[in-house]
Amino acid sequence: MELLSSEDAMIKQARMWMIGASAALWLLALPAQANELGDLVRSGDVAAVTSALDKGAAIDEIDGVTALYIACETGNAALAELLITRGADVNLPVSWQRTPLYAATRAGFADIVKLLLGHGADPNQLAKAQTPLHVAAEAGCLACVTSLVEAGAEVNALTSNGSPPIHLAKLAGHDDVVAYLTSHGAHGPDIAAISPRLASADAQAGKEIFGKSCAACHLSAPGLKVPKRANLWGIVGRPKGSQGDVAYSASLKQAGGSWSFEDLNAFISNPALTLPGTDMSFPGLADETQRADLIAYLRTLSETPLPLPDK
Repeated sequence: MELLSSEDAMIKQARMWMIGASAALWLLALPAQANELGDLVRSGDVAAVTSALDKGAAIDEIDGVTALYIACETGNAALAELLITRGADVNLPVSWQRTPLYAATRAGFADIVKLLLGHGADPNQLAKAQTPLHVAAEAGCLACVTSLVEAGAEVNALTSNGSPPIHLAKLAGHDDVVAYLTSHGAHGPDIAAISPRLASADAQAGKEIFGKSCAACHLSAPGLKVPKRANLWGIVGRPKGSQGDVAYSASLKQAGGSWSFEDLNAFISNPALTLPGTDMSFPGLADETQRADLIAYLRTLSETPLPLPDK
């Protein structure tokens, strides 16, 4: 094995260090354009962004977020339009599937929402398990909501836990958004009547469903009282929101009427879709047989159960 003098060894070590440093600098330089472009967008310097793009900056490079996402999040319509006209992907998601449209709707920048939609942004693309309309409705941006609906947003789209946009708007107190969505197709669940199935429903199976899905929040024995837990004894045929010791949501208090078999069917299928603004945090039972069994069991929670409806 060849032995190196201390001087040769030092020279070789220096050369290796220089090679390693050059490689490191080269690697650091790879995302520099994207970092620089994002920083320029954050600074709001249109001329500098234009110059960077002219020099070949990667317009859709994701460095945490994209340049277009930054422009939409910060409300810079001029830069958003520049980036879009230079080829930025209006539907490109970053982490958590967040899109430029998500950023603009969340911040309430209606002009940018309209700009994105006009350049092909998908009004129904999910971000963080919700559509842009959910985000806009919860934020209370009526102009954003209007643009999204006009662009084809699904008014009754549901989040992963079964919430439609109108439910989020109602919870947040955005009455103007609630009124708009109501007048543009927001409605309760499209389900078949449950009455014809009740005669053959299995109340014992319904009791098991109650134990798994309802018992944590509701009581089922006469005279029993526990704070913040509504007692469903006698619920079938009882006026809505009528238990004096329960703090019902405003939506339920204002609903009016009594709990008929069909009202229970709709509510159990999806509380937030049936009664937007309810504080019932339950996604609902999609299975019709399970709903029939559960309602059959609820009917038994009475000394004088309501007669079954005619088929």
